Amino acid sequence: MTRPGIRPFLRSLLGLDLQSRITREFERAVREGDHSFPDRIDLPSPLGRGMPERVVELLLARLSYQPGVKVLDIGHANTMACHRDMIRSLPGPRRLTGIDIADPVYDASALYEDSVRASIDSTPFAAGEFDLIWCISSFEHFGMDNSGYRPGSTVDERIADAALAEIVRVLAPGGTLLLTVPYGRFENHGWFRNFDEKLLGRFVGRLRAIGSVRELYFAHDASGGWRAAEPASLRDVGYRDQRNAGAAALAALVVRKER
Repeated sequence: MTRPGIRPFLRSLLGLDLQSRITREFERAVREGDHSFPDRIDLPSPLGRGMPERVVELLLARLSYQPGVKVLDIGHANTMACHRDMIRSLPGPRRLTGIDIADPVYDASALYEDSVRASIDSTPFAAGEFDLIWCISSFEHFGMDNSGYRPGSTVDERIADAALAEIVRVLAPGGTLLLTVPYGRFENHGWFRNFDEKLLGRFVGRLRAIGSVRELYFAHDASGGWRAAEPASLRDVGYRDQRNAGAAALAALVVRKER
């Protein structure tokens, strides 16, 4: 997808009906699943038929959260309404900070203690400042053509490496990183990438150097919606293969920083 396609694509995801259905589905998944995060994610069946990966990502974010932890939410400026619904559902005390290269398109002060405009590869935060970091459907955009969000943005694949180093720096020892990306066959869409085994493995290797990494994979199909999947079964899956307003498959990394 070239840069002029960003705005129409986002509009397709921001329809209020779709947003409401995603919220209802991830809330149902929270209630009905026998979860033990991150070791067991029990997806109801069916779940999120025809819906983008956000329904699974919000479930994972909600399960990763504990009241009072200090959370960094990366890429909060253009979050979907369902993402904001998830934040409103979090039990207090809520201590959330958002960071993005763009200004929020909504009143972030109602949901976040602080909203920071900065690039994640160079933040103003202290080392070990956050107990939990969400990088939900953001990492695939790092170093890509983000001029649709902020004119003049630099296209440089090294930004993703610098961003990961900064994320690790500001994550507290014992803290958790939840990082999700669209997954399957490698595809370069200009403003984001669909990750494959080789590209994701490059970053997983770096994360294993600082702690434990749990890899979770999910796929969508028309009859059952979202389900857990084996990564080998996703090698030929393209981003748009399911025509579900988002990715056809998803990889989620749950990292616990130990050193």
